[in-house]
Amino acid sequence: MAAEFELYHHPVSQPSRSVLLTLKVTNAPHKVNIVNFEKGDHMKPEFLKLNPFHKVPVLVHGDFVLTESPAIVKYVLSNIEFDDHWYPSDLKKRARVDEYISYQHTTVREIHFVMNFILKPMLTGQPISEERKQEIVNNFHDVWQGFEGYFLKDRQFIAGEEVSIADIFAVSEILQSRISGRDVLSAHPNLVAWIERTKAATQPQFDEVFKGLHEFVKARNIPTYP
Repeated sequence: MAAEFELYHHPVSQPSRSVLLTLKVTNAPHKVNIVNFEKGDHMKPEFLKLNPFHKVPVLVHGDFVLTESPAIVKYVLSNIEFDDHWYPSDLKKRARVDEYISYQHTTVREIHFVMNFILKPMLTGQPISEERKQEIVNNFHDVWQGFEGYFLKDRQFIAGEEVSIADIFAVSEILQSRISGRDVLSAHPNLVAWIERTKAATQPQFDEVFKGLHEFVKARNIPTYP
């Protein structure tokens, strides 16, 4: 069995949730350290030694430290035994997983619901304009319509008929839209169906991971859409 992985995590971080859910569904031995950004944990010297960019997730494995969620997930999988569908040995399916993980950085990861709807107003004291909110929502629709038309065309999941780490990364991103306080998903019934398939394929660990997000937004009275 692999040595225990130590994850530095925050429940509002989509990449961090993706790593944690992967650790859980593959039964990788791990412990979780919550990085409290509101208390400045990410700026403390002991954390900056792990990640000078003061972001999560961070993985510590023995004396090895790794940042960036795709690299972390692939490193974890390289150190454990896991069911093949998570990161398929079939080269074409694996390439499809890697394709999505590369694609996400300039598309779905650029929507920034949390940054624009919560963090900027919190840090600056200035509310986000309704025009800016609508611009972000419109971008959401454009990006996820493109995702649906390409990555889910004639497939149940991104890599085919079984769930993979690509679906974990993607579903963590799309569910960040709940923080917008708007119904942005009902216009995409095929996406909603895929979300439900991914949730079902990753239960009960899915609920365990996303419970942290729900508790965070509820404690701060952040408006969400069910």
